[in-house]
Amino acid sequence: MLTLVLADCDMKVKPGAIHDENSQPELVHFSLMLANDSKLGEKRELKTIVHTRYGKIFRFEADVEIPEKLEDFKQLLVDTVKGNPPKGVTYETGLKLMDVLDLELGEKIVMSPGGERTNPFEFFKRSKDYVVVIGGFRKVDFISPVYEWADKSISISSNLKKTWSVAAEVIVAYRGCSLE
Repeated sequence: MLTLVLADCDMKVKPGAIHDENSQPELVHFSLMLANDSKLGEKRELKTIVHTRYGKIFRFEADVEIPEKLEDFKQLLVDTVKGNPPKGVTYETGLKLMDVLDLELGEKIVMSPGGERTNPFEFFKRSKDYVVVIGGFRKVDFISPVYEWADKSISISSNLKKTWSVAAEVIVAYRGCSLE
């Protein structure tokens, strides 16, 4: 099982709307569409956790249909915060990311340009479970202490990649890795 964590997402979700001023919900939206539409999602071998910089946690099971339009996705998040989530989506607030991650089973990996340069196709093994943390932001680093939490920090590039590019690399590598 692969648990994909989009951490420290810069997304202000309130019961009335998403605060668009500094929010970047498109990073989360596209990454979730990619994840849930993947073969891992189809086979229910994937779940995704979205953590915002503002203490909100959204959990998406693999069979949740992510709306294609960004505005519809934003409405899904707003409805979830209001207490009306679609089936397969749960929401919590006031939790620290580390408390949530400690409940997840699997080897704990942080994807970071500063991590050990690794070919993800050679790293993952299907016989193991992984919790893989990817930054849900554009140009900064994690504000949560994920490096201290992780068993390993790995990199697929020395350059900062977009959230969805890293998610795609991880999903494809895990799906295509050895069953050993």
